[in-house]
Amino acid sequence: MKSLPFELQGESLLLHADRALSWPRRKTVLVADVHLGKEHVFARQGVPIPAGPSENSLERLATLIKATASERLIVLGDLMHATPHSDESWMASLTDFLNQHSSLEMIVCAGNHDKPAGQQRIDHRIRWHTERLHQPPFVLQHHPGEDKSGYALAGHIHPMYRLSSRRSHSMRLPAFWFGRRCGVLPAFGSFTGGHVITRQQGDRVCLCGPQAVIEIGRRD
Repeated sequence: MKSLPFELQGESLLLHADRALSWPRRKTVLVADVHLGKEHVFARQGVPIPAGPSENSLERLATLIKATASERLIVLGDLMHATPHSDESWMASLTDFLNQHSSLEMIVCAGNHDKPAGQQRIDHRIRWHTERLHQPPFVLQHHPGEDKSGYALAGHIHPMYRLSSRRSHSMRLPAFWFGRRCGVLPAFGSFTGGHVITRQQGDRVCLCGPQAVIEIGRRD
């Protein structure tokens, strides 16, 4: 599994090409914005989407957990896309995932899509946090924003970075975006869009390609 070693707040982290961050010292994987069930929401609105994006996301999580030998999975919000209907296949797949990782602690910092009704309908082994989760030296949350008690790690905005050539060709890539007091993870979900970010002074941006994570020149 391709990853980039990354030092942040005195901690040695790994940024993975599959849009996840692992914290080896704490045996923890962090992801943001999985949006399980989004394809079912589109289907109910008359927009047919091929089945599988949610199951694919869970399979990728399983691969990450195994590759990193992690004991905790923390989702920085928007585990689901909407309150699910009882016939949505991903709910059974999520239960299978937890059954196959029975010793895994799964925590979700609830995002704006993680409605209380939805939390009640999916596997009750998941631990939900409605407030910021303090894991020194970090503060884990869904919405980006600074916190006096630690460096914030968040999701929500699905950061992308646009690479452009002199011939006006461009491409967008998912990105880890680290500011002075807050870092934002790219969306993990297989069926999510993204927001193109603009680097500010002091920001560090790491791009996720199919096989690697690359940090672009720092803007000091």
